Amino acid sequence: MMSNLEKPTTEQSRERFKAELRVYYGPSQEMLLHGFSVDMSSGGLFLKTEMPFSLNDRLVLSFTLPDVNKIVNCRAKVAWVNLKNEPKKPELPPGVGLQFVDPSTEYLESIQSLLKHNGVETVS
Repeated sequence: MMSNLEKPTTEQSRERFKAELRVYYGPSQEMLLHGFSVDMSSGGLFLKTEMPFSLNDRLVLSFTLPDVNKIVNCRAKVAWVNLKNEPKKPELPPGVGLQFVDPSTEYLESIQSLLKHNGVETVS
């Protein structure tokens, strides 16, 4: 797996799971807001937020993986936006789809392990 580079999207990274995690996010570590994820994959997560973001906006993320008690700090970019008044996916709340940009191999393995072994529910 690559670190410090954007990973190519694979079939495995597209498989999404329900995951409500408290996510700290913002343009820098000094300016973090918090919200909750709705779902997650090894390639990114969907963040419930009404903050206005544009495609390719860069954010720093921080969240704790349950049961593993590891704090993940990584960068992400906005891959898509689900607006309140014009939702691309009406089944989801307003928010943004975030693609991880530089998670370390250790964190990717922790995320994949969590998704595979903790009985999280797959999202169709």
